[in-house]
Amino acid sequence: MRAKHQLLTLAVVALLTCGAMAGQDQPLLVPISEDRPSLEFVGQFINSGTSSQQFGYLSNIRGLNQIFTATPQNETTAMFTFYTQATTVSTITNGSVRVVHRVGTTTIYFNPNPAGDFNNPSSFQQGTPISVSNYSQQVVVDLATGSFTTAHLNDITATTSFWLNGVQYQLGQVGRSFRTHYLGHVNSPGLLPSGWFGGYAVGVDKKDN
Repeated sequence: MRAKHQLLTLAVVALLTCGAMAGQDQPLLVPISEDRPSLEFVGQFINSGTSSQQFGYLSNIRGLNQIFTATPQNETTAMFTFYTQATTVSTITNGSVRVVHRVGTTTIYFNPNPAGDFNNPSSFQQGTPISVSNYSQQVVVDLATGSFTTAHLNDITATTSFWLNGVQYQLGQVGRSFRTHYLGHVNSPGLLPSGWFGGYAVGVDKKDN
């Protein structure tokens, strides 16, 4: 009887242990929530012909506390970066504003050893690609002041989990979408980068996807 009791105890312990291990294998979802800024961006862009490269780092991710390795908090210490490769589909001039429509792909990277350098756009493509999304952008440029605003829709097509401080996370979900808004300023023609921007993203209601 005692032997049976010991075997039963061992079986329960094994079951609980396996359950705990299985639970650890499931990443903790970091959702891109609706109606509140979930991601914040700081970046620059380089336009050449119909090609647009937009790159930089995430300065805030709602749900993650530590996203920089040190201070100051900038591109050199940011563990989460992004890179958008876009193509201009149309350009319309309407009085003193220019309206540009682009499509492309945005990738968010996780790099625990940051190496961001705005003089080297490809430095923002280092690390693990943790989120890939199809991207549609409208840019409205004030031709008199050089300021601009943008609105984007990103449809997530792939995610990869990542480990941060001993916890496994997943940023967003495949099949969900988020809207991004930038405010920025263009540089003088012929100079690099072509401009600078900051902005944020909010989730899109699933029924609207």
